[in-house]
This record gives sequence, structure tokens and C-alpha cells, in this order.
Amino acid sequence: MERPILTIKQAAKLLQVDPNTIYRWARAGKFPASKIGKEWRVLRSDVIKFLESKKKKNQFLTEAQEAELITALVGRREIPIKFEYLGEGADRYVSIYAPAVGGGSETEIIFDKKEHFLRYFERKKFNLLDVGCGDGKKAAFFISHITRRASAYSALDISARMLDIAEQTIEISHPNLAFEKFIDDFEFGNIAHTTYYLHRRYQHNNLITFLGNTIGNTLDPHRVLINLRDSMGDEDLLLVGLAFHNPKNIPLVEYNQRSVIEWLWTIPEKIGIKRSDGNIEGIYNKTKRQFEHQLHFGKNWERMYGGSLIRFTKDQKVRLAISRRFTKDDIFQLFARAGFKIEIFVHDKDNALVLCRPHAWEKRI
Repeated sequence: MERPILTIKQAAKLLQVDPNTIYRWARAGKFPASKIGKEWRVLRSDVIKFLESKKKKNQFLTEAQEAELITALVGRREIPIKFEYLGEGADRYVSIYAPAVGGGSETEIIFDKKEHFLRYFERKKFNLLDVGCGDGKKAAFFISHITRRASAYSALDISARMLDIAEQTIEISHPNLAFEKFIDDFEFGNIAHTTYYLHRRYQHNNLITFLGNTIGNTLDPHRVLINLRDSMGDEDLLLVGLAFHNPKNIPLVEYNQRSVIEWLWTIPEKIGIKRSDGNIEGIYNKTKRQFEHQLHFGKNWERMYGGSLIRFTKDQKVRLAISRRFTKDDIFQLFARAGFKIEIFVHDKDNALVLCRPHAWEKRI
């Protein structure tokens, strides 16, 4: 049971500062502690208010993101992977040589199977919306080889820094192409306000690209596909990249490479978890056919974060990331349940690409 009244040492432990600092603040009237006889006491609620008052305006997460993070940590011992792309996490991610993680690359499939796409996109012009854009290189490759008639390139991501990196990529590869960027969370809900705007602005249908097995990194791929479907008109298209299940290629070494682990420390360190508190390791869950990165605590840990006490005991684990592998049956069932009609399905041993459109409840005439 949490105590409503704390000693200075207990308050210092919650705030992760030296007790002498609290004493100094209290004597100077800068900390809400009261002296009872010779001892200082402070209300836990006042410690939380003090912490809230010291938050910086340029805090790493918004209040809504902070609430989502705390809920995920306390409720299911997990840090949503999307937060790892914020701030310097974007640069750490880009430093990872992505094709080495998980085998072959989607760009290789695009190049090898380009005749399928070229026939389909002949004389069609689209606004290309790159959702979960990464560094923008895969979408830029697709524009160069398949959709040279793209009317505009737009990037949508939760990370402002990642959007800036994608913008730099497009400026170099397609300097004459109109560019727009949108900060949004496609896991939170539909992005219809963006797709509707692009349709009106450029007077063309949208081609949404969702590459890099981003869908395999989410907790609920079905919900994400529903969000995207609810953002699309009946003539819009969606291109999704997925990691294909290949039992002969389980690249666990690549998932434990130093640059990947470095990237995944971004959010734990932001909330006060030190590398001496535990270690991050990638494992392969054969039953669920997915890679998982877990933070394994080597000792008890607790800290006030966002006005809440977060506590983990020795040997507890927090999941930081997943990377799901899909079979052909998984893919067709997933898209059918989400209300999509698959137009093109191509794959190699390790990756798959699905081009689809919303499946109207009413048969087209």
C-alpha cells in the first residue's frame, strides 16, 4: 500500500534525486515539505504535483503519448514500439542497415516483379501517401521504378524527425515532386482527414504505401488495416509489405546486433531505466512466429514518471518490440477480414508485397 505521507528520503527515492537536494530545496522553500519537530514530511500527492510542475514544455512525449506509455507499462509490461522512432530514436533507426534485418528486401521484390506492377499502374496517376515512412527510401524506389506518374509524395508518421529524414530522401531522389508531411498515429484511428485532403488538393486517387513490415510490428494488424481501409475511397489502393514466414531463415543474430539494441534503449532511458538496471535481448517465439525484444530487469526498479509510480521487480520483463512473420494463409485471411480485395500478391522466401483495394459491400457495375 502506498503511503500518503513520506520522509525526505522516500520522496527523494521517488524523484530519483539525492536526499540532500530535497533538504536544500525544502529549506529554501522550493519544495512542498513541512517540518514537524525535527523531521521533514511531505505528502505523496504534493510530490506528484511538484513533478508535474517541473515538466519541460518540450518534453519528449505528449501528454496523450505519456498516458499511453504508462498504461502499456503498468497494464501489460510493454513499451509500444512506435515511440522508439521519436527524436534521436529516428536517427538510431536509420543507422540500422534494414535489409540485413530479416533477410531480403521489399525493393528487391519490386524490382524482380515490376512487370506485375507496371501493367497494373499503366496510365494511372496517384497521390502517394507513405504511412510509417521510415527514411522514405523504399517509397522513393517504388516511385522511380513503378509510379513515375505520381502527382505528389506525402509522408505520415508519428515522428517529426522521421518525417524530416524522409523529406530529405525525396528532395534528393525526386526534387520536382510535390511533398507534404503529416504527424499522425495510424494505430490510434483512421487518417481520413489526410487522405480526403490529398484527394481534394491534387484531384487524384491515393496510393497508400505501408512498407517495412510495419504492420508486423504492431500489436493488432487487423485493427491497423481497418484504420487504413476506413481512410480510403473505393478507387484508392494500398501497398503493404510483410515479412514472410521462412522456417529456414531465423536471423536472430541480426536482431541482436548492437545498432538494434542501441535503438531500443531510446525510450527506456527516457523514462529513467539505466543500462545497469537490466539488459535487452532479442528472441524468437516459434509458437507465434515472431521475433521479440525484451528488457530483462536484473534488479528491482521503481521511479515516478508522469505522476505515476512505475515499479518492476528483479527478473520481470518488458516487451519492447515484435516482428511478426506471416504465412500465405495468414495474409489472405488478414486482408479478407479487414475488408480488402487483393489485386497483386508477390513474394520471395522472406518478404511479401500485397497490393489491394477496399472491398465494397455492393458489387461494382
